Amino acid sequence: MKFNLQVLYFAITYRGVDSFTFFGQKRSSVPQYSTSIGSTCHFKVDEFQKNRYNFQLQMSADQTNFVKADDGEALQELFSSYCDKDGLMTKNTLKTEISVIKELLDVGDLLEEEFNDIWEAAPKFPDINAEEQRIDVDSFIQIYRDIDDIFEEDEEDDDVVAETNVDNDVQEDENDDEAQLERTFKTICNNDGLVSKDALMNWSEIKELLDDNELGQDEFDDMWQKTPKSPGSDLIDVDGFLSFNVALDSLFEVVDFEDESIPAKQEQIPMFYADDLPPGVIFAEIANDNTLVGMEDLKKWGDLQDMLREGDLLPLELQNMFENIPKADGTDDQLDEEGFTALYDAIDNLFEEDDEEDDNANDVVEESQTGVAAEVKSSSKDRLFEFFSSVDDEDRLPCGLEATDNEVELVLDLVSVLEKESQNMVLNTDGEIQLTDVAGDWELLYTTSSTMKFNKSLSGLVPPNGKFGGLVQKLKASKYLADVEYVEQINAGPASFEVKVTGDWELRSSVSLFTGSKSVCLDVVPDKVNYGLNSQKADHWKTLGAMNLLDITYLDDDMRVMRGTTSTDSIFIFKKL
Repeated sequence: MKFNLQVLYFAITYRGVDSFTFFGQKRSSVPQYSTSIGSTCHFKVDEFQKNRYNFQLQMSADQTNFVKADDGEALQELFSSYCDKDGLMTKNTLKTEISVIKELLDVGDLLEEEFNDIWEAAPKFPDINAEEQRIDVDSFIQIYRDIDDIFEEDEEDDDVVAETNVDNDVQEDENDDEAQLERTFKTICNNDGLVSKDALMNWSEIKELLDDNELGQDEFDDMWQKTPKSPGSDLIDVDGFLSFNVALDSLFEVVDFEDESIPAKQEQIPMFYADDLPPGVIFAEIANDNTLVGMEDLKKWGDLQDMLREGDLLPLELQNMFENIPKADGTDDQLDEEGFTALYDAIDNLFEEDDEEDDNANDVVEESQTGVAAEVKSSSKDRLFEFFSSVDDEDRLPCGLEATDNEVELVLDLVSVLEKESQNMVLNTDGEIQLTDVAGDWELLYTTSSTMKFNKSLSGLVPPNGKFGGLVQKLKASKYLADVEYVEQINAGPASFEVKVTGDWELRSSVSLFTGSKSVCLDVVPDKVNYGLNSQKADHWKTLGAMNLLDITYLDDDMRVMRGTTSTDSIFIFKKL
């Protein structure tokens, strides 16, 4: 029978000098214990280890000095090959006999001071009679692994340096590309340092892509439309030119073929247009290999994608419809034909309701001195009013102060569509809004302002037993004065009261930080805050800051939408009284 281990440690419980328990059997304490396999077991009683004794079996086996730091068994074998008869090892033995450590010290990869620090940190065997410190197998493994950790850290540092070099190379390439584009811009811009749409189309890079049908005219027009223009013009400056090229690059990806890189347009999903075909046919055309339809498969339904792109149907509306329809057996995100038909009907019903409303509406076309004006009902506006009615809940604070994230997302989507509609006076007048266009009494319908939500009102004066009851903004304008008054209702039973904030207001022309386009701001300067018998100066009333400076992004005869100048997701929607 051959043993592979060099050292076996047996835990024994000390029973006195004359006897001890060895694997449950009581034995006499003797200096030496002979085994049946010809190995010798040395036993030493030490006053520092009355509850533990180590037995070492001296056996012959092949040795190796190169072992992995995470191989505990191999490290024990390595230790047993060089430890003394007490199963311990000195510092000198560790340095001179363990060849891996000796070599690291000799070539300088492991510094002497590093080795000394690691040795000092390792627990020593408590032997007061020994001439020099010694370590047991546990400390040996700790030292071995600590040394190994040093070189792992070095490798990690090398990896970081390599990654940094790669990042620097990428940054240098990006800087070179940007510099090249800036040089190109100078060759096609006019004397004012601006580029027109025609000039951009005649740029050789774009012209070649258009001629080769790698870039569609509609794609070019869409990117041009979305590129920020220089303030007060329909031309782009160098920053707009760089932004346009970023959008252009996103249309293409690099495909490698035998060391050649060629631009390839991203794969487009083939569209299926129903042309009044029944839902079963549409389902068969867009269903996946499992004969089911998920949200990803709906991207192949061309009619639906057109609705989403044109704003007739909002992504969140589609998502809500999809989630409310029972899914196919065994899935939680796939529709069978029956489920798809239900989705089709839900979408169709949405537009049937709009058609009925349009039929009942009086679309009046009037001739005026300035031309022909069409009064068209705004579907987005109607849907906003319908939404506000549907979430009118006495158990929640009004004006969206306790709205859910999904509700806020839906309102933001509807407002984004509304702002682009033709009846928006901000668009019609190119931002030339007059005081008289805005003057009047306006009721706050909805806000996403985090400040108002935190304070549960505009003034922040809601008592513990009270509740915000609504807000009216009164804007007065005359030839010489422009006064504002906020009337905020605080409901607190018999102790209900109004908070009135007075001040001045004006309209200011500005440039949007986000789009670079011209905008008009409503600038309010509060003066006094009045509530009950109290009247205080409002210049340091922080909660009022939520409405002090806002961009007017939509305006018609009875609705006004304003956004924060530094956060476009902070909106205020007012209805004229």
